[in-house]
Amino acid sequence: MDMRQQNCSQHQSEVLGNAGTETENPAMGRTNATAFDISSFGGEKAIVVPAYPDLCFPEVVFPTRRVALVAGVEKIRELVVEHHRLLWHSPLQPIFGNDEKHFWKAVELTADFHAEACGGPKLYTQKRGHPHLRVRHFPFTIRERDRELWLDLYVEALRKVAFPLEVAEEYWQWIEALSIRMINRRSTVAPPVRIPFRTIAHQLRQ
Repeated sequence: MDMRQQNCSQHQSEVLGNAGTETENPAMGRTNATAFDISSFGGEKAIVVPAYPDLCFPEVVFPTRRVALVAGVEKIRELVVEHHRLLWHSPLQPIFGNDEKHFWKAVELTADFHAEACGGPKLYTQKRGHPHLRVRHFPFTIRERDRELWLDLYVEALRKVAFPLEVAEEYWQWIEALSIRMINRRSTVAPPVRIPFRTIAHQLRQ
């Protein structure tokens, strides 16, 4: 766990684990409560429940140019297309709507982005500018279990296109961490399940 995650976790524990405690803040003329304490509401001082992070994002390390040099831009694009083919025929398909033609146009942009992120030509940024991935995904409901299925299908796609194992780990570390940032509708207080490369490597060798 990095320092930012540790601080987030500590702050969440303080907020969620100390129900009913409160401290007076004379300068603000209000009381800061670490949890809801309904018996204190309606008093002379305002009760304030401190803000706390709902989800701590892990560090995201983008791939180096080595991925594009070893795998090749066309292999990266093939991987993205295969992954989205699996998505279109999965329970996640409703996220993408019913316009299949529009879906495949978006897949081409996604392939541009992945190829560029791995050291390929800057096709995506020339067309769309900054990716703003979290903002672009926010209109679609993405929960923790959706992310896990998305990653399961990525493992299948990596295997089906025979993505080079010597750069598969570097690629996986990027998308696995990045996928947590796409979650925009929480369904549990538990942190998202991390899926390190070592737990899926054997599937890619089959």
